[in-house]
Amino acid sequence: MPDRYLDHRSRQERVAAAECVVLDAGIISIDHRAFADAIQMVVEGRASELARDRNAICYRVNLAKSDGSSGPAIVKAPRMGQQRTNPETTFAREAEILALLPAAGIPGAPTLLGRVASGDRHFLFLNEMPGTHPDPRTNPLDGRQLRTLLDHLHVMDMRGLMHYDLKLANILTQGAEVNFVDFEFARFRSHRNAYAPETAAFCADFNVSINAFFPARSNVANFEFRALHHYLDHSLDHGGGGPSQAEHLLFDWLHCKSGYHQKMAAFLADLRETSIADIAVTSGIPIARAHGLLGAAAEQEALLASMFAQPDATVARVERLLMAYRCAVFDRHTTDVEQLRRTLRELIRSHSKWTETRFHAYGQAVARVLELVTCSVASPARSRLPASPSRAHGDRVAGGSAGSAPI
Repeated sequence: MPDRYLDHRSRQERVAAAECVVLDAGIISIDHRAFADAIQMVVEGRASELARDRNAICYRVNLAKSDGSSGPAIVKAPRMGQQRTNPETTFAREAEILALLPAAGIPGAPTLLGRVASGDRHFLFLNEMPGTHPDPRTNPLDGRQLRTLLDHLHVMDMRGLMHYDLKLANILTQGAEVNFVDFEFARFRSHRNAYAPETAAFCADFNVSINAFFPARSNVANFEFRALHHYLDHSLDHGGGGPSQAEHLLFDWLHCKSGYHQKMAAFLADLRETSIADIAVTSGIPIARAHGLLGAAAEQEALLASMFAQPDATVARVERLLMAYRCAVFDRHTTDVEQLRRTLRELIRSHSKWTETRFHAYGQAVARVLELVTCSVASPARSRLPASPSRAHGDRVAGGSAGSAPI
């Protein structure tokens, strides 16, 4: 049914093409009349509602293109009310980010078809992405999907794009294909600022990368505590045969992460060779220091790749607890935070006494993450993201398609 904010408009009132102002056009040509017809369907409650979250409602419509063809599209309308966590209702920032993604080479993202104003309301039109949300019971993740997902996250991390909301409801899988939706909170940040003074505060965050020598936030970290942590918990709940399903997936994930860290090592080594002067100037440090830091960063990525290629039970447990720790900080579960931090510190301390040197370096990196996550500053969207995944799923339309909408 249509949201309350649409009710003030008569269902018999025609949305005129002249009323529709295309504020941001996509790469596919679409007539104003087609946008107006789609908005009319939403206003009259004839569009199929896919999903809703605190800030938006998504509908599926059939959208006519200027070449005479037509096909399914997603219309995103603002959801008004006190439940909102984002005061911006025009989709301007999301449209801006979506328009930048093709040139940045970001895979698995929806295509912007248009941002349209009709009267005092705004609508975001996107192509429909294929797939369904990962679910351990009905749509379990497999090794191919984990590799594809990490390949996509690697590109995002290389390009300096943070999605910030990589929960299961914003991920779609189909075969080996992985897609992402809901770029409402996504932001770009240049790696040239990696060693700038303000980066220290930027990295005091639950999304902080584990690499101590290349300060950054990480989409991998975001996915782990926003999605994988809960997926693994649900795998335990529904496994039927004990923890094996969750354990196997965790080890598969770490194996795949080894490849991610190999690629990051190559990326940082290339950055040192091609962009060292820009990074030094922008960060305000000597070239020699930037060169040394990037070299150490590449070495740490190689160390992580080596550890995750054949992870032992202790490394797997540390990684699992680290996901839970980030999530507890994000959800402001103070008691869990303290308990998890103590457990992780003791695990690292006891294991470092008798294990090899590389685990000691790994333990130091984990300890740094614990401290930075503990003193988290607000990310660009922290106060606007739902604190609990259960709340994020709470308003889902019963019987709706898994579709392409944020939940």
